[in-house]
Amino acid sequence: MTSKYEHKKCVLDIETTGFNPWSGKIICIGIKDIDSNDVTIFHDDHEETLLIRFLQYFNKNNFKEVIGFNIGFDVRYIIARCLRYRIPADVFLTANYVDLMRVLNGFKRLANFGRPGTLDEWSRFLLGKGKLLNNASIPTLYHQGRIAEILEYNKNDVEITYEIWKRINSVLGVYTT
Repeated sequence: MTSKYEHKKCVLDIETTGFNPWSGKIICIGIKDIDSNDVTIFHDDHEETLLIRFLQYFNKNNFKEVIGFNIGFDVRYIIARCLRYRIPADVFLTANYVDLMRVLNGFKRLANFGRPGTLDEWSRFLLGKGKLLNNASIPTLYHQGRIAEILEYNKNDVEITYEIWKRINSVLGVYTT
């Protein structure tokens, strides 16, 4: 069991109605506690409530490292929306972030590859399975009220990101903190 003073890790992924936080909103936030293997998906029709519940969970679990694919997008969106609602997010903002897209992009530069690849491309290559949906379909599903599909998609993205993180750590061993 991890004490509250240890360096706890989580995997994070969000789904949104658009690419810009000033014109979109957060539909859900998925988080996997790496110690317990539990995945929690936060969703509420009221975005402010969703953010408050997520940050309470984040703070209560004392996460110090957040792992994601293109994690800067998720963090920027969460912080922007917290600013809108005046929700304190200082503990979330001070966490260490591991961006698996940047890690994998490092190989692009070393081997003179083309673009770094998407989460779907890397998961198909490394894990033999891809994402359930295309990111671009999320706003349409949201407007159609198909929230359960979005939540399942988000959970799958969290699990895929976790599996890629485990693979990187088992092969390279340099991204474990």
